[in-house]
Amino acid sequence: MKLFPRTVLFLLILPAFLLTGFSSAEKPIRATWLWQTYQTASQPEQILAFAAEQKVNLLYLKIDTSLRPAYYQSFIKKARAAGIEVHALSGKSSWGLSQNRAEMLDFANWVIRYNQTVDTDAAITGIHFDIEPYTLPEWKTDQAAVIRQWMDNVDAYVNLIQEQQPSLHIGCDIPFWLDKYPLPDDSAVSVTERLISRHGHVTVMAYRDRAEGPNSISALVPEELDFAERLGKQVVIAVETKASNEGDFVTFYEEGRARMEEELSKLHQLFSKRTSFAGVAIHSYEYWTLLKE
Repeated sequence: MKLFPRTVLFLLILPAFLLTGFSSAEKPIRATWLWQTYQTASQPEQILAFAAEQKVNLLYLKIDTSLRPAYYQSFIKKARAAGIEVHALSGKSSWGLSQNRAEMLDFANWVIRYNQTVDTDAAITGIHFDIEPYTLPEWKTDQAAVIRQWMDNVDAYVNLIQEQQPSLHIGCDIPFWLDKYPLPDDSAVSVTERLISRHGHVTVMAYRDRAEGPNSISALVPEELDFAERLGKQVVIAVETKASNEGDFVTFYEEGRARMEEELSKLHQLFSKRTSFAGVAIHSYEYWTLLKE
């Protein structure tokens, strides 16, 4: 594939920009998801002002691939100028099945092509997958088959990205309880461990409203941190701000921002010496902004 001159420049320069927060204990990650793509055009200044106020330095931005790349360039350029890395976010539960692999790879290819056509200050520095096949009916009827297809699909996008744009950081979301499921063909390895091994970082959805104690955030993630430490990978620990019908204990919706910050501060103190602990993520921008003071 013939590259334009600025594409070559991008490939040479991008590693210097690549998610410095993951390699620096002095600047832990503070991330959030932005699912409403249109908000980047309708209220970019509002988003970035909130991010600055809340010290966000990583944004998982939902990418609608039906939009032209130019739609995202201005916002990403402003975010990068403000010290906020942008990772392209997408995913469907059905992307865990082999029959939908082409659609999943189309997303990865869109991100790769985007970076090949924009200036470095508007580049996307990471790609983030939210694939949850455990919500599919097939998970209940043939779990082993779903896991096999899911892991094959993960290999497919990781191999594609590493071949086409190796400087692009690869991450994914996983629930804290996934470590209880072994690989069908290797019971000594859990699905969680396999996913950690294939990504630069994983964001563990450890949705609880306190840092310490039984059934707390810290009680849910030791296996993930251990796996990542052994593999030389990174873990971001995520909390929820949206109201939940699973119980008040899974979200900070009732407690509000001040209490959430107290608990996140405790979490940093608890895991400050863990080399695999990269920081925290708050789900999501849309609900975080509505959280009571």
